[in-house]
Amino acid sequence: MKAKVFTVFAAFFAVALSAAAFELGKSDETIYFSKENQLPAAEMSKLLGKVFGKNYKTVLLAKVDKKSLKTPGIYIGFAAPGYRYNIPADKKEFIGRFADDKRLFIWGNDKEKLKGSAFATFDFLEKFAGVRFLWPGELGTVAEKRSPVTVPNGGYIFVPPFELRMTSSFTYGRTSLTIQERVDLDRWQDHHKVGRATQSRGSGFQHAFNNLLPRQVYGKTHPEYYSLITPERWIGMPKPNVPTRRNDYTVSGPWQVCTSNKDVRRIFAEKIAAPKDGRIRSISPNDGYGFCECANCKAQDGKDAQRTGKAGHLRVTNRMYDFAQDIAWQVWKLNPKARIGMFAYSFYDGVPDQKIKFPPNMYLSYCYIIYRAEDKAAEDKINNKLLGLAATGAKVIGREYWGCHYTMGYPLSHSRKIDRNIKTLYKCNAAGIYGETGKNFGSRGTDLYILCKLAWDPTLKREDILKDYCDAAFGKKASPVMYELFEKIEDWVESHTREFKTKKGVNFKYYKNDYAEFNRFQASIFNEDFNKMCKSYLNKAAKLADSADRKARVQFFRIGLMKAMNTTEVLRANADLAAIGVNMPLTQPSANFILMEKSELMKTVQNAIAANRKQAVYSYTYGHNFAFGRGLGNVITLRPWYTLAQVARVDILTGNFNYLVNGAFEFYGYSWDAKTLKGNAKSALVTTDNCDAPNNYMVTSHAGQGVSLQIDLAPGAAMEVRQLCPIAAKVPMQLSGQMFVKCPGGEPQKYVNAWFGKHKLELFWVDKGMQTRGDWCEVRFKPVAVEAGKYDFRFTVSNPDGKARVFNFDDLRLQLKEIKGAAK
Repeated sequence: MKAKVFTVFAAFFAVALSAAAFELGKSDETIYFSKENQLPAAEMSKLLGKVFGKNYKTVLLAKVDKKSLKTPGIYIGFAAPGYRYNIPADKKEFIGRFADDKRLFIWGNDKEKLKGSAFATFDFLEKFAGVRFLWPGELGTVAEKRSPVTVPNGGYIFVPPFELRMTSSFTYGRTSLTIQERVDLDRWQDHHKVGRATQSRGSGFQHAFNNLLPRQVYGKTHPEYYSLITPERWIGMPKPNVPTRRNDYTVSGPWQVCTSNKDVRRIFAEKIAAPKDGRIRSISPNDGYGFCECANCKAQDGKDAQRTGKAGHLRVTNRMYDFAQDIAWQVWKLNPKARIGMFAYSFYDGVPDQKIKFPPNMYLSYCYIIYRAEDKAAEDKINNKLLGLAATGAKVIGREYWGCHYTMGYPLSHSRKIDRNIKTLYKCNAAGIYGETGKNFGSRGTDLYILCKLAWDPTLKREDILKDYCDAAFGKKASPVMYELFEKIEDWVESHTREFKTKKGVNFKYYKNDYAEFNRFQASIFNEDFNKMCKSYLNKAAKLADSADRKARVQFFRIGLMKAMNTTEVLRANADLAAIGVNMPLTQPSANFILMEKSELMKTVQNAIAANRKQAVYSYTYGHNFAFGRGLGNVITLRPWYTLAQVARVDILTGNFNYLVNGAFEFYGYSWDAKTLKGNAKSALVTTDNCDAPNNYMVTSHAGQGVSLQIDLAPGAAMEVRQLCPIAAKVPMQLSGQMFVKCPGGEPQKYVNAWFGKHKLELFWVDKGMQTRGDWCEVRFKPVAVEAGKYDFRFTVSNPDGKARVFNFDDLRLQLKEIKGAAK
């Protein structure tokens, strides 16, 4: 049945209707509240006092009888006596209002930790007192003086169509907030009716394989429960030579369960069905890679297997829906009240090819990013997936990525796409919408406001919400200017997003990481021209704003948008760091030519440190008013950019900087060229074998697994590998360095030669026979003095043997130190 917004004017029986209406703001009033509603009552008292200049005393009404509800006043948490209304059987949440000439009743469902009466109170304050909750905190709350208003006689009931709205969406980076900021954020979410009628264990969709089938418990006795992985797709060390089950919890790397295994399905079903609380419990796979490659699992993939994910990883949509359907029906038989949640995400984000019919207990959380849709066709593809998933009989929930670390706090305004997307969810009778928003109210405030409004009532018009926002925030004079600015920003983002898939960065061909490419893209579009446009509108609006609060709100957006320009400086500087060989996670090397010479390197590093420091100072100066989020900055496990810039500075000063750009090949072929010298030789950059230093954050952070250069040589063949970034020395220097070589069955010096300009480097094998990194050999360059000048680095690999050989190279390093006392 299609979802509807229920607005019910119900019959009133016990209380006689009066021709007069309830006058709000004409005189002092008493607010009577139930024990659950002290906070909304206090907030109503404060806000009505500011708006109407009257006294609104609050009184706890602990015991209720017929007489106690006859006293004139405002009642929060109490239904009007005798007022009859019907709520659909499948709905829990609603808000209600009833007024006569003496009394005003405001209530909702407060059972099962719901906040119906609080939501009804804030809804009333917006509709009748003109209060607006633009963003968390005092500046974002608009409560301006106005004349008394009339509340029409009779009743009103509203049932929100979505049973889950924006829950957990504002939690990322919450630990960086002060206690007061957390209170303000929580209140703001209540103001916008963020909540859920359907309870869950955790989010109800979190990655769950580890909890449901921990390897510590089942791994030794039932290895068949876990994914079978081929060496080609195995991530982590040690890497096996044959397909191996991921049942050993002591071995690092991503893993999943064998989803075709009947016992696995049975165990999942029994665990989900056991609790009797009716909460949604997740059966979502672990995050990332590691899906099973056994014959039974792969046989279920069908057409979806032909659409491989990035780096050739499996597409597993069909198998996951076969898995989920089986478990859902088992759970339905065991416990019809139990509910199941699963992401539709990553490698299983499609619509299954086969016919799937779920029982009523299944919830699907489809993960998508609507702002990445570069045109109408791409946007329709996402929205049509929602309709396709709804056709399985599951209750679909949108799981978005509007903000957080993916958008870097940029003003990626796309409320038009948000509007169309939420209306599609409404059309397919979806259960709700939530995701990752960030807390960048100074750059994304209109998006977040429109988003919350539509999540509560998807029938609202986006343009009406935006106009109301601008009128409330900036006043009638400045409102048109700010409205036009917000639309211009959205036009800017929309027009440039069309270019995202067609105009890639120069070095995307080497480092095809979408996160890194999107960072480059954002830094390119939020540029000096964008800044100039925004400043023009903001300056004009600041002059037209006719109160201190309205001027402060214009400044609030100036602060948020200025943060975006600082971020552009950081991303551009970080891209230069990647261009000189610093292993910068999630960063595409810039197209700038930077000479690998000490003073030029130091200048590049200092620029990056200055940009990151400027951003940090700005964040701590202006980041305490919700203009932008402060969380997820220089996180060592995700974006250790500032730390790596500081380390690079120390390395340059101490002579430990690596002058070989991309020496660990994490940027794949960037800055290297390989050519055949003779015979049958070929090279490839592979993830099946790698040998990375423990502090290589390209591997340990969010960027993925390690990469190595692999060279295959037929007997008698040879290949040359050359560093394309020239290295320069202004004074005499001492060269040293190392490389790790995987050279099965032979000594690396027999096959490998290296040159620095005309200097042939002498190689020696460290710890011969005692390799410290598996079967990789550490080969060092004997220190050699080199004069001032420009140099290139190259090495050759040849195969004099009578059989073919395969070599791997990784973690190449070359250091230059000034020779003390040498003539300059």
